[in-house]
Amino acid sequence: MGSYMKGASQMRLALQVVISIALIWWYLFWFLQPINKAVLWLRQSDKQISQDFLGTRGSTWLLQVLPFMVMAILSYCAIALKRKIRPSTRKVTGQKPRVNVWSKPLIMRSPLGMLTLSDIFFLLLNVSLIVWYITKMSVDKSNLIDASKLKKGSHSKAAQKLESIGVYFGKAALIPFALLWIPVSRASPFFRVTGVSFERVVKYHTWLGLICIWILIAHGIIFVAYFSSIHHTKELLTWANTGIAVFPGIIALGAGLMMLLTALERVRRNHFNIFFVTHHLYLIFLLFFLFHCVSQMVYVVTPILLFFLDRFIRILQSRKSVDILSTRVLPSGAIELKFAKPDDVEYNALSFMYILLPGISKFEWHPFSVASSPLDQTNQICIYIKPLGGYTKDIHDALIETKQNQEAGKLKCPFGFRLHLEGPYGDESDFYLQYDSLVLVAGGIGVTPFLAIIQDILHRHKKRQQNLPSVIELIFCVRNPKDLCILDTISPSEILPDYSDFVKITVHAYVTSKELVTDVEMNSCDDSVVLSYPHFSDTYRNEPPKQFSGPPLQVVRKMSTLTGAGNVKWIAATFFSTLVGYIVIFGLFNITGTYADSTNYVRAMVYCVVLFLAVVGCGGPLLVLWALIQRRKSPKSSAQTFHSSPPRVTTPSTDDVQSIQPGGASWEGDVTIGKRPNWKGLFDDMAKQNADKNVGVLVSGSSRMQEDVGAECVRKRRLAGAEDCSVAFHYHSVSFEL
Repeated sequence: MGSYMKGASQMRLALQVVISIALIWWYLFWFLQPINKAVLWLRQSDKQISQDFLGTRGSTWLLQVLPFMVMAILSYCAIALKRKIRPSTRKVTGQKPRVNVWSKPLIMRSPLGMLTLSDIFFLLLNVSLIVWYITKMSVDKSNLIDASKLKKGSHSKAAQKLESIGVYFGKAALIPFALLWIPVSRASPFFRVTGVSFERVVKYHTWLGLICIWILIAHGIIFVAYFSSIHHTKELLTWANTGIAVFPGIIALGAGLMMLLTALERVRRNHFNIFFVTHHLYLIFLLFFLFHCVSQMVYVVTPILLFFLDRFIRILQSRKSVDILSTRVLPSGAIELKFAKPDDVEYNALSFMYILLPGISKFEWHPFSVASSPLDQTNQICIYIKPLGGYTKDIHDALIETKQNQEAGKLKCPFGFRLHLEGPYGDESDFYLQYDSLVLVAGGIGVTPFLAIIQDILHRHKKRQQNLPSVIELIFCVRNPKDLCILDTISPSEILPDYSDFVKITVHAYVTSKELVTDVEMNSCDDSVVLSYPHFSDTYRNEPPKQFSGPPLQVVRKMSTLTGAGNVKWIAATFFSTLVGYIVIFGLFNITGTYADSTNYVRAMVYCVVLFLAVVGCGGPLLVLWALIQRRKSPKSSAQTFHSSPPRVTTPSTDDVQSIQPGGASWEGDVTIGKRPNWKGLFDDMAKQNADKNVGVLVSGSSRMQEDVGAECVRKRRLAGAEDCSVAFHYHSVSFEL
């Protein structure tokens, strides 16, 4: 780690302020467009800015392209400064606990899920801006048409109004269309610098996509009505060489509708492959958007440039195959995968990675939370996969198949013990360290990020860091008792033998199935049984996991360091090179007249060529140079080769089981069988135990669980003023869903 810089925190705050101003600057353009005086000012500014090289109005570049460029460059600077800031922990003061109003849940249940104030503000800002633009532009144009005299041979005033409304709907769609590219850039500097969680990033992309498609649907319907009113329905199938080409717009809208329908929650949950494949229609959508109205590309060029640069880096990183060090199939069926990482690849306890197992599928990428701590000094990353869907069940079956084949004398490698991956991505703030106490609420496999958090806090206590959380309550809900075995993959006492002197960790497990509740034990009024966690572990879960080993660590092939969230200096330099390359290449097309004298089709293809040359031709060489320098720094890793010999499949003995199951009884707590958590009672007890404290509540589970826990956090905050003690429950959703 580099040395800390004095004043780095203030410098980073100043950069964030400038980034916010640049974003307001971008929004200001759309707000000013319907105002006549503002339009006159914009036209005057056009005369002061050279147009030959840029090929469009200078004010559009000034207020649409430049803000995103400024935000991206300054975001990379702010991210770099973050490593120069001394890590902040919770402040030990006598101040009354307070909840951040922006992250506080306000609406628990809605068609859009649970909403915080920041979510509501984001929606209102974009929706109100779109409504303002369409309404003001349409009304002003309508008044202008009414005031003008109808020329001979022109269409009726009603048709003219309908056409203008359709045009403004189409232009308004550019607002969400420009923004929706930012969340899908997995290493987006905008979200890295603001610390917005992955869950909210996906949510915002979904909202922006829905808004964009619905506006475009209205845009299409209006123009169908317009062409019908003037009896020119054949225009819908035309592909004009200049101006607006109608038919490509219909194809783009069709691709957008396909993405919308297959992204519905029911389809996405039950048929992820269909959702994943059809979402790649964004390439068709973008291409035919260019064919439809290539002149509008300037409004969205910077976010698209950032997206394709991010996509290019992901392709380069995922080309390298990575060896799997070991796999374990736990009694619950969950699969543990471990693979090696280079020293200079950093990740956090709330990081996630996209994984491709080519032996199972050569096209399906799935995200998984990291379950290991970056402080464990093993240079390994661990993830867990629960066989819930078709893809994850195939992984489980492949490993079981290997075991069966080995027993039959036929050794078969399930997926070559290698994978391809992208990342790590995710929250880089370690915000959970700033609370006095932590309440971690997990459902099923959602416990994996909390395993990483617990290990991370234990390692920090081991390093004797100050002002860390001193109390951790883990509330773990499962359907089957075997699902609790994932807790036994780590042991707090093995990380820090005297951990109880520094942090109190309590597990409250809930097994909702009543199959274990015997007739003798069903004497309680609520038909549930409560056991101590050590007793439950010894009695009900003594089945050893199945372990398979890959190549030895000395010859293993590690993951690539070429990641979009990697070395900030190299990524920033690559973006700057790509940006300058785009401007220069596009400018050359303009001043030579190649672009201006071309048809719509050729102009669209020019844009595609310029994007490709900027990303691959200008950004690519820097990425290659970065990779070469990293390879020189680690000559041993560059010489490593993958040994294609079949993996060892071990059948654990009784002694081996103890080493694989590192002391599940070391957890303190209880297991409730046949009952779901009583959230009200739990939070009442935790409020008394954490009087006058800030408590971080992290939830990783179903939407129903998030809503129930969020409602309790809000309820306790409302009652705090009327009680003797005051406690602030800070709600955070870390659910990992697409």
